[in-house]
Amino acid sequence: MAESVVSFAVEKIGNLLIDEVKFLRGVKGKVDDLYSALRRVQALLRDVDARRERKKAVEECVAQLRDFAYDAEDVIERYYLKAALTEGQNIIKAYACFMAKCSCVQVHEVGTEIESLKSRISEIGDEMQKYGIQPLNESECETARASTPERTYAHFEEEDFVGREDHIKVLVNELLKDGEQQRVISICGMGGLGKTTLAKKVFAHEKVKKHFHGFAWACISQEYRVRDILEGILVKLNPDQREGVKEMKDDDLLETLYKTQKEKRCIVVLDDIWTERAWVGLRNAFPTKDTRSKLLITTRNREVAQHIDPHCFLNEPQFLSQEESWNLLKKKVFPQTKGLVVEISSDGPRVGQDIVAGQVVEDIAKQSETEGQIPVITEDMKMLAYKLLKKCAGLPLAVVVLGGLLAHNDWETVHKTINLHFNDKRNVSEVLALSYDNLPSHLKPCFLYLGSFPEDAEIHAKEVLYMWIAEGFVSLNANNKARGISVEDLAEQYVMEFVNRGMVQVRFNLIGKIKSFHLHDLMRDLCISKALEESFLSILNIQQDNETENCSTSMAIKVGSSCKIRRLSLNRNVIPSLKASRRTLVHLRTLMSFGGVKWESKQFQPIFNYCKFLRVLKLENLNVKRSLPKSMGDLVHLRFLSLAGSDFNSLPQSMGNVVCMEFLDLVVTRYITVSIPNVLWKMRRLRYLHLPHKFAIKEKILWDRKKLRLGTLKNLRTLKNFDLKKCDVNDIDKFTNLQKLTVLDKYGCVKLEMFPQLVEFNLKHLRFLSLYLQYNLWTEGELSKMSNYPHSCKLFINGRIEKLPEHKSLPQQLRKLILIDSQLKEDPMPILEKLPHLVFLMLGYYAFMGKEMVCSAGGFPQLKHLLFDALLDLEEWRAAEGAVPHLSRLGIYLCPNLRVVVPPRISTYDGYDESLKELGKCGLF
Repeated sequence: MAESVVSFAVEKIGNLLIDEVKFLRGVKGKVDDLYSALRRVQALLRDVDARRERKKAVEECVAQLRDFAYDAEDVIERYYLKAALTEGQNIIKAYACFMAKCSCVQVHEVGTEIESLKSRISEIGDEMQKYGIQPLNESECETARASTPERTYAHFEEEDFVGREDHIKVLVNELLKDGEQQRVISICGMGGLGKTTLAKKVFAHEKVKKHFHGFAWACISQEYRVRDILEGILVKLNPDQREGVKEMKDDDLLETLYKTQKEKRCIVVLDDIWTERAWVGLRNAFPTKDTRSKLLITTRNREVAQHIDPHCFLNEPQFLSQEESWNLLKKKVFPQTKGLVVEISSDGPRVGQDIVAGQVVEDIAKQSETEGQIPVITEDMKMLAYKLLKKCAGLPLAVVVLGGLLAHNDWETVHKTINLHFNDKRNVSEVLALSYDNLPSHLKPCFLYLGSFPEDAEIHAKEVLYMWIAEGFVSLNANNKARGISVEDLAEQYVMEFVNRGMVQVRFNLIGKIKSFHLHDLMRDLCISKALEESFLSILNIQQDNETENCSTSMAIKVGSSCKIRRLSLNRNVIPSLKASRRTLVHLRTLMSFGGVKWESKQFQPIFNYCKFLRVLKLENLNVKRSLPKSMGDLVHLRFLSLAGSDFNSLPQSMGNVVCMEFLDLVVTRYITVSIPNVLWKMRRLRYLHLPHKFAIKEKILWDRKKLRLGTLKNLRTLKNFDLKKCDVNDIDKFTNLQKLTVLDKYGCVKLEMFPQLVEFNLKHLRFLSLYLQYNLWTEGELSKMSNYPHSCKLFINGRIEKLPEHKSLPQQLRKLILIDSQLKEDPMPILEKLPHLVFLMLGYYAFMGKEMVCSAGGFPQLKHLLFDALLDLEEWRAAEGAVPHLSRLGIYLCPNLRVVVPPRISTYDGYDESLKELGKCGLF
């Protein structure tokens, strides 16, 4: 992590020297020198990152370098952005304007500032080398290690095991199969989930012992020597060769081990294998064909498992349920009775243990000299335990540590100080921290950034990806550019890295893309701990005007007057602190607010006045009821702005100054019409634009008579709420990089005339089109105009439909369809069930006026989600055998007369929330 901040600054300044050199006139030489100084300390910081133990003096040097790197980037970017505001003018005029803005005095001041930073950075580099820090190149950094983690051994088997019996059965059955497809069995999941424990149980299973003739267990971990691992495996498989193994050459060792597994049925466990590189050194020792031997691996990274064998059997243990967690906890707290307790409830005493009952209970009780030896758990104690277990979130390792605490401490005391206990008991945090330590340097800040979001928050993928991009954490190298990879694609790869390493849990959308993700509570605690340790992030939660508290770890922190806060996440009403600490916040790059706080005008004004270096501003729930201030246009470094859920009616003309903007979300409170100055065309870097549901174009003359100018935004990837009345449909043809488009037509003025145009437009990157259409009456002919649209799409149609066209006259790539107030008299199922790619269907608010709907055999081959809302006349929905084979969720709301028989595979739920969510997307609710 020490290197990453400096590396981002090096990359940013390097790009400026190439792409924006014309705007660095007068200071280019000094910027070159600064760039060289940063490159030098970057090599030193690789050595720092490779060391677990660091001297305090080195830590202080790293902290200073971190600040200087940020300052260097700020100073240079501030200088060149003075000229960037003239972008779009001819070069001579731009230079003239630039020199007017950047006088000789300013050039001298900036040059002096850059020179000072360069000198201090060089001095710190010299100082670090005195402490033994040496420059490393990237390849040396890969192999630099400084500690050996705890190893695992097959003979050491944990006695307490809960909630994995089904997994054991499945894994044992797979191991007993003689087939090449199941040669490799992989157990994959995050640290602390019990992968090694599960592997030990399977390894020691009676059926496995009888089936195989050779047994070997090797722990790979992050520290390993290939030779040692191979020798250890061979000795265990062939104990008689112990003496000769040490004398074998490497090739002989590999060949002997290979032949041994071909000649007899062996099982080899490779526990805790982290990287594909580790497997490369081992793979020639393991036969891939014509063998009855099996390889069982455990890993945190799914990609490693699939690299070892793309056809491997993959087992991914889940988190423990609440009851399983409780049973495991009892075993750890009361080891003498193996978790047997007497639970006192309002119904009277009972023996509490999931597998102990009847005669077994009596036998254990007889072994006790007194009845009092069996622990008694009151209902209050159990409730307290359940609260404590919530902190563990089903992670077996965390439950085990909690059990150790409760076995030696008062339960109430542990409840009050659980955060402190977890920080003291480092075995949990160290296991989880291995996942962080093993991350490549470019992924570490991306992971730490996730700590900005509240506990248990559903983190929207699109949003956080653009935050990473805005902060400069994601950038393309020459190879990426040559392969046509976009910065969004690269950011998505970063997320998949976290998924494969078991560090985040994800939800996917209808087309299989990551929609959102979530941090396990303990993983978030690790994230916060590392972020604070690296001075990466501050999380403030106001208790009093001058006090702040870290909401994750309950560790009180003070915002000192001299510290530079770069990223700040606010919870609850934090405005008093913002005002009091504004001198410390001038270097902010990211500011986010959560908790449903309504920001009043006087409270957020300091942000626009003092936080001039902001790159990311997630300032939702603004309560202004008038125009945002002109000073908003002073945030010229801003790349990401989300004002979702706010209450304001106008954007200032000065928004045209924010030319670096890449992500802009202007979705305000429903029913509010926002006046937008016609300046968005200046934001040529925009990649994501979400317009309000209702807006007017603000002009000096001809108010709301002109179209919103968007044709210059050629970098747009996502455009939402493109209003056919307020925007020019021909501009869409200019968005040559557009991937996702949402079109609104609430007036029925254009209806479906645009479909033939969309087919003709050169939108080769467009992946998904969503249309929200509203009109009084839709004819069969009107709806048939969509038939030739070739791309994947969603349709939201509000208004009476005279008659549905045949399925061939609807878009064949239609994946989501919502019909509202259609007043259909004929059953729509015979037509809609023939749409081959339909995944989601909602019929709401009098969409169907009949009494019966029937799905025939083979109908809806891909449908997964069906929602009925306010179909007051509907009495019966029937699905023939073989219909809707993939349907998994059926939502029903306000259908009082509906009778439905649902197969066991389908989960039925109240569709109210889902209905509001879908209608809210188009501003109806």
